[in-house]
Amino acid sequence: MDHHIRATYDAILSQPAPRDLDWDRFVTLWKDIADKVTEDPGARLAVDINGHREVFRRPHDGRVSIEDIELARHILAKTPDDKGSGHLLVVTIDERAARILDFDLDTPKVVVTEHDVKDPSPVAHHMRTVERHTGRDDEADLKAFFDKLAETLRPLVASQTFVLFGHGEGKANTAAAFVERATAHHPEVAAQLAATAQIDLSAATDTILEAKAKELTGR
Repeated sequence: MDHHIRATYDAILSQPAPRDLDWDRFVTLWKDIADKVTEDPGARLAVDINGHREVFRRPHDGRVSIEDIELARHILAKTPDDKGSGHLLVVTIDERAARILDFDLDTPKVVVTEHDVKDPSPVAHHMRTVERHTGRDDEADLKAFFDKLAETLRPLVASQTFVLFGHGEGKANTAAAFVERATAHHPEVAAQLAATAQIDLSAATDTILEAKAKELTGR
């Protein structure tokens, strides 16, 4: 849902219940989240959602009645807000660098390369890259790399979880090593880890990463 529909959704669920919600906004919300919406000449709005049908009545003054607001609140409370909306944070990591990708599921997909971001919407998709400062293959350097990544993630995961993709096995499993470091020294970041998986990062496009992350999180 876009931000206008989200505002309507949040308004209906707010406390106290709204008494001046515009009917057209109300209809637009159901058209976005319901399985089927039917408007008939009798000023009725039939909404099919979650295997049930509910009927609302168009008010004479253009404002949704408190009875219909209460019915809508009851329906929305039982409807998971998971129809592809919101953000999906993905982190990929290997021994050289970590990429943090914030997918906005309400906007068109974007194309990302290592050096450029082509974005049809300025808020659609944001990427940060955390690189190791040196090429030294020692434990202290690796810990510093993990700590820098965790500090970069800290504000991003304050209100959302993330999916971690790694590459490699055994001692080369950088993702597992990062999780171990985060659990011990950055527990507030580790607590927001929703899922982790190994993937061929050299062949994984952003489309693949998003699809896999959605699969892992049930989005």
